[in-house]
This record gives sequence, C-alpha cells and structure tokens, in this order.
Amino acid sequence: MSFMSPLDGYFCATCKQFHSELPISYGADFPDSYLSLNEKEREQLALIGSDQCIIDEEMYFIRGLVELPIIGLQDSFLWGVWASVWEEAFEEMSKNWETPGREKLIGPFKGRINNALSEYSPTTLNLKCTIRIQPVGSRPLFFIDEPEHPLAIEQRQGISLERIQQIASALMHK
Repeated sequence: MSFMSPLDGYFCATCKQFHSELPISYGADFPDSYLSLNEKEREQLALIGSDQCIIDEEMYFIRGLVELPIIGLQDSFLWGVWASVWEEAFEEMSKNWETPGREKLIGPFKGRINNALSEYSPTTLNLKCTIRIQPVGSRPLFFIDEPEHPLAIEQRQGISLERIQQIASALMHK
C-alpha cells in the first residue's frame, strides 16, 4: 500500500486539471530594481550573479529565502527573493562568502525585500527584513520585520496547504 503525500498533487483552480506535484518553492531570478532597467542600462550599470547584484555602484542586493512552515507537515514553503542592503553589509557578506562558519562570524543584517510577490497585498516590495547568514553553500534566510504584513504572519504561524494550492494555481499559469 502506498501513501500519497499532500504534496504529491493538487487540483488546479485555474486550469481545472490535476497536477502531479504541488510546488513548495518559487524564486525570483532578479531583484525588481534590476528588472526595472532597460537592456542598455543593465549592460552599463549592473553587475549580477546568481546571489548578488550591484546597480550603479549605489544599490546592493543579496539573494535569499523567506521560509514559511507548512501547517501540519515537516516541510517548509520557500520564497526565493532578493533584498537590498547597505554597501557595508554587502561588502562584509561578500568578503565572507566562502568562509567556513560564516554564519557565526557575521550578521545579522538589515535589508528590504526587493521583489513584489504577486500573491500578497499589500506589496512585499520594500518590506523590512533581517538577514541571517547560513553555512557556506546555503542562501541567507530573510525574516520579515513588519509583523502585520501577511507574509510575516505566514512566516510566524505557517502556511496552509490550501493557500499553497492557491499560489500554485495562480503562478503556474502565468
């Protein structure tokens, strides 16, 4: 007898079909500030890698995760987002990027989320957050500092499977 996990599939409200997996992570490939630049501006002003971005030597961004416990399960739901940070914090993180034990040596840092997640109102753009460095090879964790925002509430109290299904139905068809 095989046991089916609640994450093994869901009925999509958008296309009215059954999908065989329920995604529990979504990620923004770029900070919104980078996306707001045209192609020429990106070439001239921006340096971007998989986890760091600098725009015009004035704006600094780090890629990390907002982790939400899934109610009733051991798994977590992950939003991969970017946060703007001060230049000094960016330089300290960069200097220690490959340093073993970095999570005990530096941080926490303050930042602001630089992605507007469409599934939240009010917007997540510019939400204050605390950035906690993780071991080498793991992205930093972002903790939302505005306790009344729906994302902060889900980070504290957890996210339901029904809410994850709503997010999947909306995002998988964009």
